[in-house]
Amino acid sequence: MKKSIFKVMAIFAVLAIIGVSCTEDDITNPTITLTGSETMTIDLGDDFTDPGATANDDKDGDLTSQISVTGTVTTDEVGVYTLTYTVSDEAGNTATATRTVYVQADELAGAYSSSLSGDGTWGTFTDNYTLTVTASATTYNKLILSPFSNYPSLTVSAIVGANTLDLGQTVIYDYDGDTYDDELVISSLGSSYEVNTSGATPISSILTINYKIDYSYGDGTGTYTYVGYDIVTETFTRQ
Repeated sequence: MKKSIFKVMAIFAVLAIIGVSCTEDDITNPTITLTGSETMTIDLGDDFTDPGATANDDKDGDLTSQISVTGTVTTDEVGVYTLTYTVSDEAGNTATATRTVYVQADELAGAYSSSLSGDGTWGTFTDNYTLTVTASATTYNKLILSPFSNYPSLTVSAIVGANTLDLGQTVIYDYDGDTYDDELVISSLGSSYEVNTSGATPISSILTINYKIDYSYGDGTGTYTYVGYDIVTETFTRQ
């Protein structure tokens, strides 16, 4: 009887050793292959469908159905989004792959009717004009605005975020028409845009831009003297 017990125990020991040996032998990570490009660019408001990925392991074979994906793409907000694909084989070896998705601001480009009001050093004012917004050819989240604040030929850039347009910059511009360049320091005070999906095609539009302009007078020698400011609110209607 004792001999039988010892035999059974010996068999289990051998099987355990074999199992450990097989597990230790499998030290190769699976492979994940993205379907499509590692980098994708879509327009604001577009639908996004994840192209997915496939996975294989040298011992376990096709692991595609076991891939987990983390991360989301918010198509109504300009930004950079990362999707991470992860898979593990039976031995616990893990592989990951990532895809970067850019939601670009290009759909905000176009002509807008602006209703402008402001207050500052020289009192209150209102204005109405047409603003032209152009998408940058090189930067996914950059827009070019002109004539900004209805100053003739004044061009500024805006960096678009999740729901904001950042106008922070310093511009050299002859705002008072005396042929000398002046310095305009523009600060963002809040802004917004929207993606309207009520129709057959999503329409992206800038809604508001609020900002402050600090003016410094230039005398032609490269020296600037601060003279005042405007705080401005603009609301827009897409033409």
